[in-house]
Amino acid sequence: MAPVIELKRHDLEARRSDLLAEVGLNTYEEFVERSRRRAFSDADWAIRDELDSIAYLLGADELTD
Repeated sequence: MAPVIELKRHDLEARRSDLLAEVGLNTYEEFVERSRRRAFSDADWAIRDELDSIAYLLGADELTD
């Protein structure tokens, strides 16, 4: 049986903040807007999947894909 990993909301929010800081943003909404403008850098692409996964787990209505 696979182990269960329990994630707390504050842990997800902290990780999201760390990832956004790596690309100079403050909010996930700014990241989504950058996606709409098709203005992703290599660094943005590198964190996109993890940010979208966190957003999904936090109940976001809109993801970048």
